Amino acid sequence: MGKGLDIDVLRTFQAVARLGRFKAAADYVHRSPSAVTTQIQKLEGKIGQQLFTRSNQSVELTPAGRQLMGEATRFLMAHDRLLATLSPQQMTGKVRIGVPDGYAANLMSDFLPVFVANNPKLELEAVARSSAELIDLFARQRLDLAVAVSSDGWQQGEWLRSTQPRWAAAPGFSHDPSRPLPLALQLKGCPYREAALQALKAHGIAYRVLLESANWHAVLACMRSGLAVGIVEGLDSTDTSLAYVEGLGLPDLEKHHVYLLTDTSHHVAAHLNAMLKAAIQKVGVTTPPHCWEGGG
Repeated sequence: MGKGLDIDVLRTFQAVARLGRFKAAADYVHRSPSAVTTQIQKLEGKIGQQLFTRSNQSVELTPAGRQLMGEATRFLMAHDRLLATLSPQQMTGKVRIGVPDGYAANLMSDFLPVFVANNPKLELEAVARSSAELIDLFARQRLDLAVAVSSDGWQQGEWLRSTQPRWAAAPGFSHDPSRPLPLALQLKGCPYREAALQALKAHGIAYRVLLESANWHAVLACMRSGLAVGIVEGLDSTDTSLAYVEGLGLPDLEKHHVYLLTDTSHHVAAHLNAMLKAAIQKVGVTTPPHCWEGGG
């Protein structure tokens, strides 16, 4: 492989991987589809491996492509973060950030006010959605940064930390095993919801969804009422309104991971990336996030 990789070519590669279509990537990087195809072919020639499998509808990363995607994302992030650091006067314009609904309250109270106060010329937009919705919005270029939770390993995003979802309910919650287990869950798109339902089905445990809501605080209220069991990442030791469920024979849930997706071509997003990453990682990479209690 020859020396040096062109940053513009890496951005094109990242756009194709993110959007899944050469034409969409061409529009994104403001090049013709043929120019994008040529760039990817030259990159594959330089790497010496095929980076995409192509079909009539879309393209997907090969194993070599997934590896390059992870390395390219980290490289472009460091490059653009350096530019943002050297050019603080560029911190103007608009940046759009998305976070899982369960993280929104802490983000709004602890992180965003400081960021906005330090960057008064910046227009910030924040949305709270399920992880699946956030991934989709990021892929459609509707977000510049997105925090998302997944049980799968991703090359497209930066791994921030692991989470261990657990069953929780009001202290003393009891359940008649002859009846379906009542659940309080977020809407489809929350990875913890899917993991919980799959685990219950796999163990033959009957359940019914008593409440489903896009509002994490509504889900919490239902759990605290003693009417249903739900899923949390962690519990604050000072909060006695919820406890981990023990003794009901509920299956353990698989470990999940928190990722940060960043549009590395957006200089403000590159700068915000480091700050947001530090805020989410402040409780450590394996400790349940007591100060970021919530669902995906």
